[in-house]
Amino acid sequence: MAMGTISSSPDTVGVAVVNYQVPVVETRQEVLENCQKIARMVWGSKRGFPGLDLIIFPEYSTQGFHPTKWKDLTTTVDGPEVEIFAKACVENKVWGVFSLTGEENPDGNPFNTLLLINDKGEVVLKHHKVLPWVPMEPWYPGDTTTVGEGPKGLKVGLVICYEGNHPEMFRDTVMKGAELVVRCQGYMYPSRDQQKIVQQCRAWENLTYVAVSNMAGRDLVYSYFGNSMLVDFDGSMLAECGTAPDEVTYALLSLSAVRDARQTWTAENHLFNTLHRGYTALPPDGLAECPFDFYKLWVNEPQRAKELVESLTRPTAIPVEA
Repeated sequence: MAMGTISSSPDTVGVAVVNYQVPVVETRQEVLENCQKIARMVWGSKRGFPGLDLIIFPEYSTQGFHPTKWKDLTTTVDGPEVEIFAKACVENKVWGVFSLTGEENPDGNPFNTLLLINDKGEVVLKHHKVLPWVPMEPWYPGDTTTVGEGPKGLKVGLVICYEGNHPEMFRDTVMKGAELVVRCQGYMYPSRDQQKIVQQCRAWENLTYVAVSNMAGRDLVYSYFGNSMLVDFDGSMLAECGTAPDEVTYALLSLSAVRDARQTWTAENHLFNTLHRGYTALPPDGLAECPFDFYKLWVNEPQRAKELVESLTRPTAIPVEA
C-alpha cells in the first residue's frame, strides 16, 4: 500500500489510530470532561487527515481503570459519554471506535465494551470482551465475536486487548467476514515486543488488516507503551506511533486489495487452505473436516476439555503458591 498521503478514495478507507493519554479520573464529571477531550481529538484528526473515515481510540480511554473506583464510573450505551462521541462523529463526518470500561450489566459485573459509531451518530456494533485479562480485570465475559459493516462497506471486527493474544478470537472474527480487525488495548510494559509480534502475525495468518490503538503514559498503577499501529494484510507495517501520549497516525486500507488477495492467493491463502486441506493430492477440493482434536473436544465436551487444560496447567484459578 502507498503511504504518506492524508486523503482517501472510494477504494480506500482512511483509518487513524490514537496513542491516547491514559486518563486518571475519579468522578463522572471528570469522565465527561475526558470525553470532550476525545471529541476534540476527533475534530483535530479530521482536520489533519481530510480523508479520515474511521478513528479508533484505545481500551480504557473513556473511564480509565481506577483501582478502587472503577465500579462507580460505569455507564450505558445510551449514556452521556456515548452522546458526546456520537455528536463528534456526526459533526466531523467520520466513524469511530470507542471504549466503555465498563458498561452496566444487570446480571453481574460490568462489561468491557467496544462501540463502533457511524457518521450518522448511530451505534452499529457493540462488542463485549470475551476474554478479560484475569486475574486483574473484573469485567463480566462476553460470549461471541463481533463483526459488521463499516465505512465504505469495509467489514469490521472488534477485539479488545488481551483477547487478541488468543488466535481463536481473530480467526473466528475473520471467518465472520472481517476485513479489518480493530484491536483496542490498554497494554502496559513489559509486553511491548510481544504485542507488536502478535499484531503482525494475526494479520498475516488471517489475511486481514489490523488496526491497534493503545494507551500511552502512566496511570496510578501501570505504564503504557503506546505503539498504536496499522498493519497490512500481509503482516507488514503500514503506520506506527511511537510511545508518546496522544500521538495519532494514519494509513489507507484498500478494499480491492484485501478482497483480491482472498480470492486469488493460493499458497499463502490460510483461510481457504484450512478448509481445503491437501487439495493438490485430493482434487478438486481437498478435505474440509476439522483435524484438530482439542477443538472437537471443546465443542462436544467442554468439561472434559477444561479438565485437559487443567492437567496441562493447574486445577485452580489462582496458583496455590500465590
